[in-house]
Amino acid sequence: MESNEHSVLIAATGTSFVRFARNQHHAGYSLVILREHIVDMAELPVTQLAQFWVDVQRAARVIDRVFEPKKIDYLVMGHRMPHLHCHLLPQHEPDDPLRNVNIADGPTYLPAGRLASAVTAMQEAWRSREDALDGGVGGTLGGAPSP
Repeated sequence: MESNEHSVLIAATGTSFVRFARNQHHAGYSLVILREHIVDMAELPVTQLAQFWVDVQRAARVIDRVFEPKKIDYLVMGHRMPHLHCHLLPQHEPDDPLRNVNIADGPTYLPAGRLASAVTAMQEAWRSREDALDGGVGGTLGGAPSP
Protein backbone atom coordinates (compact mmCIF):
# COMPACT_ATOMS: atom_id res chain seq x y z
CA MET A 1 0.00 0.00 0.00
CA GLU A 2 1.55 3.26 -1.15
CA SER A 3 -0.27 5.47 1.34
CA ASN A 4 -2.63 5.06 4.28
CA GLU A 5 -3.92 7.23 7.12
CA HIS A 6 -0.73 6.67 9.15
CA SER A 7 2.16 6.67 6.65
CA VAL A 8 3.47 6.78 3.09
CA LEU A 9 5.65 4.13 1.46
CA ILE A 10 9.24 5.19 0.88
CA ALA A 11 10.72 1.88 -0.26
CA ALA A 12 10.22 -1.86 -0.25
CA THR A 13 12.98 -4.45 -0.01
CA GLY A 14 12.77 -8.21 -0.07
CA THR A 15 12.57 -8.09 3.73
CA SER A 16 10.89 -4.84 4.76
CA PHE A 17 8.70 -1.87 3.96
CA VAL A 18 10.08 1.58 4.82
CA ARG A 19 7.33 4.07 5.61
CA PHE A 20 7.30 7.81 6.37
CA ALA A 21 4.93 8.60 9.24
CA ARG A 22 2.28 11.25 8.66
CA ASN A 23 2.81 12.50 12.23
CA GLN A 24 6.00 14.51 11.72
CA HIS A 25 6.28 15.99 15.20
CA HIS A 26 9.83 14.63 15.02
CA ALA A 27 10.93 15.57 11.50
CA GLY A 28 11.84 12.43 9.58
CA TYR A 29 9.93 9.98 11.80
CA SER A 30 9.73 6.72 9.85
CA LEU A 31 9.16 3.01 10.34
CA VAL A 32 10.72 -0.14 8.97
CA ILE A 33 8.16 -2.95 8.92
CA LEU A 34 9.03 -6.59 8.31
CA ARG A 35 7.16 -7.99 5.28
CA GLU A 36 6.58 -11.38 6.89
CA HIS A 37 4.16 -11.54 9.82
CA ILE A 38 6.46 -12.21 12.77
CA VAL A 39 5.68 -10.93 16.25
CA ASP A 40 9.13 -11.11 17.83
CA MET A 41 12.59 -10.83 16.32
CA ALA A 42 13.62 -13.96 18.26
CA GLU A 43 11.50 -15.90 15.74
CA LEU A 44 13.58 -14.79 12.73
CA PRO A 45 16.40 -16.76 11.13
CA VAL A 46 19.68 -14.89 11.59
CA THR A 47 20.01 -13.98 7.90
CA GLN A 48 16.53 -12.42 7.81
CA LEU A 49 17.18 -10.60 11.08
CA ALA A 50 20.44 -9.24 9.68
CA GLN A 51 18.70 -8.01 6.52
CA PHE A 52 15.99 -6.31 8.61
CA TRP A 53 18.67 -4.35 10.49
CA VAL A 54 20.43 -3.51 7.20
CA ASP A 55 17.11 -1.98 6.08
CA VAL A 56 16.83 -0.07 9.38
CA GLN A 57 20.38 1.25 8.97
CA ARG A 58 19.73 2.32 5.39
CA ALA A 59 16.52 4.10 6.45
CA ALA A 60 18.49 5.90 9.18
CA ARG A 61 21.06 7.05 6.63
CA VAL A 62 18.27 8.40 4.46
CA ILE A 63 16.77 10.27 7.43
CA ASP A 64 20.24 11.64 8.27
CA ARG A 65 20.72 12.84 4.73
CA VAL A 66 17.31 14.47 4.34
CA PHE A 67 16.56 15.82 7.85
CA GLU A 68 19.96 16.15 9.58
CA PRO A 69 18.90 15.09 13.09
CA LYS A 70 21.40 15.17 15.92
CA LYS A 71 20.44 11.57 16.85
CA ILE A 72 17.98 8.87 15.84
CA ASP A 73 16.28 6.71 18.44
CA TYR A 74 15.29 3.18 17.45
CA LEU A 75 12.24 1.63 19.10
CA VAL A 76 11.09 -1.96 18.69
CA MET A 77 8.08 -2.59 20.90
CA GLY A 78 5.03 -4.31 19.38
CA HIS A 79 2.53 -3.94 22.23
CA ARG A 80 -0.16 -2.20 20.19
CA MET A 81 0.74 -3.77 16.85
CA PRO A 82 2.06 -7.31 17.29
CA HIS A 83 4.13 -7.35 14.10
CA LEU A 84 7.88 -6.76 13.95
CA HIS A 85 8.64 -3.15 13.11
CA CYS A 86 11.14 -0.51 14.17
CA HIS A 87 10.31 3.15 14.80
CA LEU A 88 13.07 5.55 13.73
CA LEU A 89 12.47 8.68 15.76
CA PRO A 90 14.87 11.53 14.91
CA GLN A 91 15.90 13.93 17.64
CA HIS A 92 16.70 17.52 16.67
CA GLU A 93 18.39 20.46 18.43
CA PRO A 94 15.27 21.75 20.20
CA ASP A 95 14.43 18.29 21.60
CA ASP A 96 15.17 17.69 25.28
CA PRO A 97 17.70 14.81 25.50
CA LEU A 98 16.53 13.99 29.04
CA ARG A 99 12.87 13.55 28.06
CA ASN A 100 11.69 10.01 27.34
CA VAL A 101 10.88 9.35 23.70
CA ASN A 102 7.16 9.31 22.94
CA ILE A 103 5.99 8.22 19.49
CA ALA A 104 2.62 9.79 20.26
CA ASP A 105 4.07 13.33 20.46
CA GLY A 106 2.11 15.77 18.37
CA PRO A 107 0.43 15.09 16.14
CA THR A 108 2.08 17.41 13.65
CA TYR A 109 0.78 16.90 10.14
CA LEU A 110 2.56 18.53 7.23
CA PRO A 111 0.63 20.39 4.55
CA ALA A 112 0.19 18.21 1.44
CA GLY A 113 2.96 19.97 -0.51
CA ARG A 114 5.53 19.64 2.27
CA LEU A 115 4.56 16.00 2.84
CA ALA A 116 5.00 15.26 -0.87
CA SER A 117 8.39 17.05 -0.90
CA ALA A 118 9.60 15.12 2.13
CA VAL A 119 8.45 11.79 0.69
CA THR A 120 10.13 12.54 -2.65
CA ALA A 121 13.38 13.54 -0.91
CA MET A 122 13.32 10.33 1.15
CA GLN A 123 12.62 8.18 -1.92
CA GLU A 124 15.41 9.83 -3.90
CA ALA A 125 17.86 9.42 -1.03
CA TRP A 126 16.84 5.75 -0.68
CA ARG A 127 17.55 5.16 -4.36
CA SER A 128 20.89 6.92 -4.33
CA ARG A 129 23.81 4.55 -4.52
CA GLU A 130 25.70 6.52 -1.87
CA ASP A 131 23.10 5.76 0.81
CA ALA A 132 22.63 2.17 -0.32
CA LEU A 133 26.31 1.37 0.09
CA ASP A 134 28.18 3.69 2.35
CA GLY A 135 25.97 6.33 3.81
CA GLY A 136 26.79 9.98 3.41
CA VAL A 137 25.22 12.72 5.40
CA GLY A 138 24.27 16.18 4.23
CA GLY A 139 20.68 17.26 4.59
CA THR A 140 18.06 18.85 2.40
CA LEU A 141 15.06 19.32 4.71
CA GLY A 142 16.73 19.47 8.15
CA GLY A 143 15.34 20.51 11.49
CA ALA A 144 12.08 20.36 13.33
CA PRO A 145 8.85 20.70 11.35
CA SER A 146 6.83 23.83 11.15
CA PRO A 147 3.09 23.17 10.85
